[in-house]
Amino acid sequence: MKTFEERINDGLKGQYQGLSNGFERINKYIFGLQRSCYYLLGGSSGSGKTTLVDYMLINAIEDAERQNMPINVFYYSLEINEVSKKANWLSVLIHQKYDIIITPEKIKGLGDFRLDEDELEIVKNTIPDLEKLWSKINWIWESANPTGIYKSAWQHMSNRGTFKYSEYKDENGEDKKRIEGFELHNKNEYNVIVGDHLALLHLERGFTLKENLDKISEYSVKLRNLFGMTIIWLQQFNDGLSSIERIKFKGVDISPQQTDFKDSRNPYTDADVVLGIMNAYKLDMESCLGYNINIKGAKYNLLERFRLLKIIKNRLSRDGMSLGLLFIPEAGNFEELPYPGDINQEFIDRINKLNK
Repeated sequence: MKTFEERINDGLKGQYQGLSNGFERINKYIFGLQRSCYYLLGGSSGSGKTTLVDYMLINAIEDAERQNMPINVFYYSLEINEVSKKANWLSVLIHQKYDIIITPEKIKGLGDFRLDEDELEIVKNTIPDLEKLWSKINWIWESANPTGIYKSAWQHMSNRGTFKYSEYKDENGEDKKRIEGFELHNKNEYNVIVGDHLALLHLERGFTLKENLDKISEYSVKLRNLFGMTIIWLQQFNDGLSSIERIKFKGVDISPQQTDFKDSRNPYTDADVVLGIMNAYKLDMESCLGYNINIKGAKYNLLERFRLLKIIKNRLSRDGMSLGLLFIPEAGNFEELPYPGDINQEFIDRINKLNK
């Protein structure tokens, strides 16, 4: 175990800078993607939580590449299949590289959507970037139960470092050894588990859904504490966010809260950082955080493109903060919105063009 002074010195060396998650302002409080951290992201169906976690993960992997840091990712994609995920990620990379939008629907040729010649050339030129990114991830497309995930992670990590043991005597006076720590061969390495989403995991034999969520959360804490793994789970919100009750008793505060998490509150209790994403337009809000959502006659309205992202819980720093995001789902992209007072005509023109 490191001494407190050693931990401070590591911080001075920048070892806790964190990998980029694609944002800036929110990182004053959550500091990018950190090692040995358990993240929980909640949202209602259709809020964009999968797109958000993918956007953050892509940025983290690219940042690890820039810094020459090893990163190993295990992604349990239990809701989206491989073809759709590749099309989604390719759209993200195209938007990053060329600042243009080629939708996943076009890439897959769904319905009447077709790539033109120029778009096809861009797609072909970007596929190698996708394959390079893809190769850094261990994709799991079929559901597993919590114990299977835990055993798989343990086996992976046991090859990435060395266990530290301490000796003790059991109740019979016999000498025994127990694991008291673990040291990575490469202390700069990131080892990440991503799961989309918790309720889709296979049930342990005889378990209820709540017991299953509690078990995977218990295992996640163990993997974080022993191996320093980064854990990212997605969890559904209860339908409707209890918006009617909140408006009645709390004015207009219908931002994500602890009580919104569906099926079990234990993941919330165990996690270090809990984020909630909300689509204000779906909740019939005319404005949110000072931004126009759907105000009749306004110079701009963000409509479905607005997302509120809230730090609901944060063991790393402060919590309770919310910020507005511009959501471009057709490119899998998020941007931090300018402060409401800084909105200018260029921004207004851009939003109105996106909404056409």
